[in-house]
Amino acid sequence: MAYVVNHAAFFVSHRLPLALGARKAGLDVALFTGQAGSEQMEAIAVAQLAASGILHRRMVSRSSGMNPLLELFGLLQLISFLLRYRPQVVHCASPKGVLYGGLAARICRVPAVVLAISGMGYAFTQGAQQGAARRWIRRIYGFLVRFAFGHPNGRVIVQNEDDRAALHVSGVIKPERVTLIPGSGVDLTLFANSKQAPKERMVLLPARMLEDKGVREFVAAARKLKQLVPDWRFVLAGAAGYDNPTAITRGELEQWQAEGVVEWLGHVEDMVPWFTSTAIVCLPSYREGMPKALLEAAAAGCAVVTTDTTGCREAIEFGVTGDLVPVRDADALATALLSLIKDEARRLSYGEKGRQRAVGRFSVDSVVQQTVGIYKELLNA
Repeated sequence: MAYVVNHAAFFVSHRLPLALGARKAGLDVALFTGQAGSEQMEAIAVAQLAASGILHRRMVSRSSGMNPLLELFGLLQLISFLLRYRPQVVHCASPKGVLYGGLAARICRVPAVVLAISGMGYAFTQGAQQGAARRWIRRIYGFLVRFAFGHPNGRVIVQNEDDRAALHVSGVIKPERVTLIPGSGVDLTLFANSKQAPKERMVLLPARMLEDKGVREFVAAARKLKQLVPDWRFVLAGAAGYDNPTAITRGELEQWQAEGVVEWLGHVEDMVPWFTSTAIVCLPSYREGMPKALLEAAAAGCAVVTTDTTGCREAIEFGVTGDLVPVRDADALATALLSLIKDEARRLSYGEKGRQRAVGRFSVDSVVQQTVGIYKELLNA
């Protein structure tokens, strides 16, 4: 079988356990990706792929690429790869992975295809603010995606109810061919000792340093809160220099750190100790599929503050494991964070209930089992 995603770093962080599970079930695994989003993260991911023995081939296309000739050439490369390797199942994830993989799978007459909707990408989170060009991209994407979704032996996996409802309204695929699996799963064994670990006075934002992850709102809230609760740390954990139009520059991150507003860790390979020790995890994102960071935060027993938007709202149970604030509202974010900072009992309750919810709903073993079951069902159709 073959996986088609935007870049290797995303595959390793969100799909590698699934690929290993598929291989354990007797399927040969190959990976086809576009170019790196972050050179630092990509180098680490490529090394992990080599250690795992997974075949990896790269196309010239990029996650945020706008050059039509380059993107077309990337699609032709993918078609060539599929014709050469002849997979029986193609599993596509990420916006361009779904589009290009779905188109190529139909053109190459691949027997079965799985399209995993894990967020709609930059054109959808920023389209309304970017004018006509982005709106045209959305229209063209919608036209092409109908062909990609029209595979006669296909299944769509969504991570939240909003995306399932949107697909139903769009009519691109029959409702019975859509399966909801909430996220890419969490390795619960990594967080087995979280309950015993003391929580530090720290608010952590774990994400790529992009505007649409709510980084600017987080920094604005931190600037306000540092005056009210100077003994609390506000920490950013994620790569800069990312190939995305909304990327925060390294210079700006370093300036915020020099001012003492936030601490910026850069890319952190092992986030488990940070989740285990932080009191509050904050992700004020503009839109998600099902953010893995919030699922890991729950597994680590962290209280959560996130935005009332697609994906994020389903990652928590409002008022039980975390709180919700409006998108792009730094003042509301600061108010919600301050309320939790001043209420230790509520923080601890959120963390405990979040851990219970993660164990019951977000195990990576469950995600692998459900998804491999879909592969087998399609192969036997």
